[in-house]
Amino acid sequence: MVGVPSAGEGVSGDVDDDLTVRLPVVPLQRVSGGAPLVRGLFDGVERWGWEFAPLPEFTEVPEPAPEWREPAEVAAAWQLRRRRLRQVPWTSAGVGVVAWGGWALPLPGAVDVALSGWLVVGLTMVLVRQVAVPRSRMRAAARERDFRFDQFRHRVGEWRSRMAARERVLAARAVAKEWLPLRPSVTAARVEVFGGTGDGWASLVTTVGSSLLRAGDSVLVVDLSERRVADDLAGFAGAVGLPVSAVALSRDDGTLLRGLDSDEVAEVVAGAVATRRSGADAADLRVVDASILAAIARSLEGPITFARLAAGLRVVRGHYGAESPLTPLEARRLTAQIDAVGSTDRVVNALHALTNLVELLAAEGPLGEPVAWSGPGLTVLATEGPHPRRKDFLDRVLFERVLHAVRVRPQQAGGNVVFVAGADRIGPAAVEELARQARRCGVRLVLMLEHLRDDVTRLLGGDDSATILMRLGNHEEAKVAAEFIGREHTFKISQITRQVGQSFTEGHSDATGTQSSASHNEGTHRSRPAPARWFDRKAGSESSSAGTATSRSDTWQHTVNYSLADSESTGTTESRVYEFTVEPTQLQDLPPTAFILVEHNGVGRRRIVLADCNPGITLLSRVVGGTRWRDEARSA
Repeated sequence: MVGVPSAGEGVSGDVDDDLTVRLPVVPLQRVSGGAPLVRGLFDGVERWGWEFAPLPEFTEVPEPAPEWREPAEVAAAWQLRRRRLRQVPWTSAGVGVVAWGGWALPLPGAVDVALSGWLVVGLTMVLVRQVAVPRSRMRAAARERDFRFDQFRHRVGEWRSRMAARERVLAARAVAKEWLPLRPSVTAARVEVFGGTGDGWASLVTTVGSSLLRAGDSVLVVDLSERRVADDLAGFAGAVGLPVSAVALSRDDGTLLRGLDSDEVAEVVAGAVATRRSGADAADLRVVDASILAAIARSLEGPITFARLAAGLRVVRGHYGAESPLTPLEARRLTAQIDAVGSTDRVVNALHALTNLVELLAAEGPLGEPVAWSGPGLTVLATEGPHPRRKDFLDRVLFERVLHAVRVRPQQAGGNVVFVAGADRIGPAAVEELARQARRCGVRLVLMLEHLRDDVTRLLGGDDSATILMRLGNHEEAKVAAEFIGREHTFKISQITRQVGQSFTEGHSDATGTQSSASHNEGTHRSRPAPARWFDRKAGSESSSAGTATSRSDTWQHTVNYSLADSESTGTTESRVYEFTVEPTQLQDLPPTAFILVEHNGVGRRRIVLADCNPGITLLSRVVGGTRWRDEARSA
């Protein structure tokens, strides 16, 4: 299925600095492979999906520029200086008048010295108070003004930066490109996809495969999931004229074993049988199976098919029928191998198990065409069928056949990609062997696993690999995925306190006082003219005076004071918590085509990105990538 997103609900995830985004959550709709969608899918460079990158929010009204206002301290200092300078003549004149008046009086010489000192000190105080102090305050105010002006220039610079960013956003919004193609920061040799639905897998294969095919790579899709994940990619690739080869297998008609010699047939079938076993003796049983199958395959002439291989196993067990597809010569060779194979209990049990499994894939009829995986183009190998045991063994044989093809492939620079949908059905040991051989020969491997549990969890975070996590419905699997993504320390508000208070005071005071005073004075005054003789007693005059003064004063005072004070304080407390970067519930609620990419970028850091692989996103107007966007940007 291919889906087209539209406006709707969203899901958010707290990952890295860019993961908190909203992705469309809409039901997927079937999309025809029309020319616009085909051109959009096969346009541009390699991409694994689209990352939603919303543009920064800003108000439409531009922010006013900062205004400069002179500090109040500067104006106060200027006014004080002007006022004091105007007072200098008057205060200086006052000091001079006091000194001159003292000099004019007939006073002793010591007073004259004191008045001179008073003149010097007075003029000095006038200069200090009226000139020096205002000048000092002016210098302090100038320093404060310079500091505030530097702050103002800094605010102006920040405002200009914000306005320039706003202009850039406005210019970008003219073409409004919000969906960015997601590209791995490093080329991973292996990509594991855990979880997801059939629609999600089909969208991922279509999105990634179309860009790989456009780059000229050879793409092989091994579909063991019965979800037909490559149908849309095959249709789109055929629409643009790329070579497409699709084979759906329910039994083997010679396609799987074509081109293999007897030893290689034995190894492929024995490897497929070994993936069904577990335990300490699994490796020994594989050796027994391979030796039996190699002995039978060497006795056969012509092409080796599962029907002929099953007939050979029956001959070795002593069940040769007249309708056997084997020739008499082959039957005699196989009869001679009975003693060589042996008759121990282990061999007998192995022969019985091999016969039952090989007969499941035996098919009558003409031989099919072998599938060639070489050169650019798309090759799809899918398994299907209602028989569960036959489907299971066919999946394992097909997987081993692909593993053998990768193992014998020469080492090369790259250009080949293998998708394996439903790889968790095979087992982690075989999957790790395929990944190791793919890395050796330069083939990029994409493993799509439906569940994240049991031994499959050890595939998480392998060397030189990237991990894609899609919807995981099971809560235990979602928890394992959240643990893999990791935890981080964050600060969250744990307490908010608000205190409000009011105080009122009122006071009264009374004071009274009484003061009384009395004074008495007496005096005698005599005067005698200077020319009078000493014996002239009547010359001159004499007077006496006496007086008494009494005063009384009463005072009283009544004082009333009031005060009212309001207080309010608000405080927040943040605590450091260590929690999931992505919660398990968010992984359970992902849209069908949404996924989280986790990869190591090669510099010791992990990259975690929330993206969407819906192929229909390429039809939206806000998609960055390909020549279509460049043409729109150029015209804008």
